[in-house]
Amino acid sequence: MKEKVKRWSGWMLCVAVAALTGCKSSETAEGAAGKTAADVFGGTAVGGTAGACISRKMAERRVELDVVLPRKRAIETARKGEAVKVTFDSGLLFLKNASTLCDTAKYILRQLAACVNRYPDTDLRIACYTDSAGDAELNLILSERRARGVRDYLEAQGVAASRMTFQGMGALHPAADNRTPSGRAQNRRLEIWLLAGEQMLLEAQLQKK
Repeated sequence: MKEKVKRWSGWMLCVAVAALTGCKSSETAEGAAGKTAADVFGGTAVGGTAGACISRKMAERRVELDVVLPRKRAIETARKGEAVKVTFDSGLLFLKNASTLCDTAKYILRQLAACVNRYPDTDLRIACYTDSAGDAELNLILSERRARGVRDYLEAQGVAASRMTFQGMGALHPAADNRTPSGRAQNRRLEIWLLAGEQMLLEAQLQKK
């Protein structure tokens, strides 16, 4: 746990520096997605027999999430199938320039919590993003408050705090072009990643023996 806190504290400093110096809107969605997974969560896919075991379990988690969550979201596998990423439009969850969860957000997060509580062998990573409009520092603060609010609400629904880490990303790693209204709308998003926890990793490693 101390290692998690140390890693995320260091990353927070990097986020603040990058956000204050601005982000290039010319980044492609593919490049941004790759950087997001690597920069925020660190590490690489397990691969091999153990990775295949994790991928099978994550595929099952994805199917269930696809059934229980409302339609206005995107669900995809990442990190060579070893993670599931759920992306929500932040406009669906929060009022403009506010960090308070709306009723729709609470309903969605209750559905998500009910699902992930059935699988204690997974961890959650919560990342909230803004577009590049406005003050970079304020965007960073807003995204941090939103990410924390999501974490706190999931904890209130029974998801163990030890399973979750959260990060406000500000305008870092845009998913689309910030120069267009539609691109900025895509960039204002919440990502919740489902990753293998220690129990799943251990079980996957035992599959190799």
